[in-house]
Amino acid sequence: MLKEIVIPVLDQTTEEVTLVSWLVSEGEQVRQGQTICEIETDKANAEIEATAAGILRKQLIAAGTPIPPLTVVALVGGADEPIPEIDPFYRTPRAAPVSVPAMAASVVVEQPSASENGADRVAISPRARRLAQEHSIDPATLRGSGPNGRIIEEDVEAAIQAQKQAAPSPSKAERTAQARAARVAESWREIPHFYTSITIDLSGVDTLRQQGQTYTDFFAVGIARALRDNPQVNGIWQQDAAQLSETLNLGIVVQAERGLVIPILHKVNERTLAEIAVERTQLVAQAREGKLAAAALSGATFTLSNMGAGHIDGFTAIISPPQLAILSVGSVMTRPLVVKGELVIRPTAIFTLGADHRAIDGRQSAAFLEALKVALEEYPGQ
Repeated sequence: MLKEIVIPVLDQTTEEVTLVSWLVSEGEQVRQGQTICEIETDKANAEIEATAAGILRKQLIAAGTPIPPLTVVALVGGADEPIPEIDPFYRTPRAAPVSVPAMAASVVVEQPSASENGADRVAISPRARRLAQEHSIDPATLRGSGPNGRIIEEDVEAAIQAQKQAAPSPSKAERTAQARAARVAESWREIPHFYTSITIDLSGVDTLRQQGQTYTDFFAVGIARALRDNPQVNGIWQQDAAQLSETLNLGIVVQAERGLVIPILHKVNERTLAEIAVERTQLVAQAREGKLAAAALSGATFTLSNMGAGHIDGFTAIISPPQLAILSVGSVMTRPLVVKGELVIRPTAIFTLGADHRAIDGRQSAAFLEALKVALEEYPGQ
């Protein structure tokens, strides 16, 4: 039985991705877990892996095509299995309106052509019609190369390529910048942000930090600990309500060549400091190389933006929709600090929580930061 390769839902706000390139050709053998194509989002490039082993029988989407999540991009299976007439968008809001109830939902009924009906209509296959609609191409302007002049998918693809050559599309960098600008504007417009800050002594973290471990690793552990008694800041805003999560899937802001990327550490609350350090190292490297798997970009419930080395006291980050909060951390610097009535010099950082006021109030924000302070000062790395 042929298996569908489907573009996953990356997050609740990603409505479209671009299939950038195919890494495997039709007819080639693929392994389960092998990367077969690359997609581009407003955040980063991501790799799509085969969910089954077999032969890549059919590529349903051409490279360079914008598509919604849940699009079926390919079919994998045995060499002799028949390939059905499938609507790649049947899982998405773009689904074709007519399907065969008794068969798989992916099989689209092929309506009689214009010549078969004797009506004055354009003879075009269902897949070609769908592709033409997606790219605003009038089938009446095309010359069909199929039987009896029927317009087939290849005819529409040729017209798409002709359009691209006639009107150059925005560059990859321009598309990314436009998508990011729209996302930031949407967040600031739709989410009522407010901010709360606290200064935390990191001398205990400095004492415990080992080679390969960064402040970010300790911050991740501290966030997980603080959330035990303050779960209200961990989750997403969906269907006009806060949906809290018992699991911490932590987005980590990374500066890459193409801009900011937010790979995700999943199930941080179930991991040790050492495990977090290893996976964080891998994710950061993949983000900077533009080789993140799609799973590494989906499911975040909270985001950490750590400024790193420098002399920035603090900053206020913008929440990444649909999450409820984001924690921004200024540069770690030695500052005067009063400890037990005495003035001392300690490495400190200013932690600022940006919160969605629809779901979180000032008391809850303060309680989380106070718990984070205890976690990092008294129980660093635990």
